[in-house]
Amino acid sequence: MNPQQPEAITGEDQPADVTAIRYEWTTLQFALVDQTEVAKQADAWALSAADGGEYLGGWSAENGKLGQIWVLRRFDRIDTLLAAREQQRLHGHPLSQVSSVRSLSVETFAAFPFVPTVTAGSHGPAYEIRDYRLVPGGLPATITGWRTALPRRHSIDPIAVVMYALDGVDRIIHIWPFDSPNERLAKRKQAYEEKAWPPPGAPEVIADADSTMAWPLPQSPLQ
Repeated sequence: MNPQQPEAITGEDQPADVTAIRYEWTTLQFALVDQTEVAKQADAWALSAADGGEYLGGWSAENGKLGQIWVLRRFDRIDTLLAAREQQRLHGHPLSQVSSVRSLSVETFAAFPFVPTVTAGSHGPAYEIRDYRLVPGGLPATITGWRTALPRRHSIDPIAVVMYALDGVDRIIHIWPFDSPNERLAKRKQAYEEKAWPPPGAPEVIADADSTMAWPLPQSPLQ
């Protein structure tokens, strides 16, 4: 792993400029035969978009539902993100012009208030992307449980980000880097054996969940 490690997590809220950050989560679906071309186009767009968004990570699915790419971008201000979203709607998202893209979804997230901003670098290359849909009203209990448990889990198994949806159903996405799928199994086993995980009260409010192992796109800042 890159010696540049994510910041420590203590459970205390981050400064206001950090909690103000909003994340854009873009999901692309396409035919598997077109993956190389879609990855190239997604990288190019995220690196060059002049709308105030900073490219943090791009990944392609390697298990579960294939034919998917995700792009994570950061906006320091919500109004900048909303302006970019409005332009995407009114003028067409640049990736909607890629003929092999069959589906494109753009969503807005905020990190849990005690989680530092995403640290780019070579932390993988195997990333687990977990997507939890919660029962209605389940987010407060989830944040409370994670605030208690994540500092210790993060010391065993550093997280890239955990964030909650600002629209749609109550939902969180958390992204974990590993050297390999085998390291993922070992670290999760360690966390459970040391009773560092799961967060208290959080599993009870998960309505359904997906887990995907994904690998970075060639030019993703998170590798």
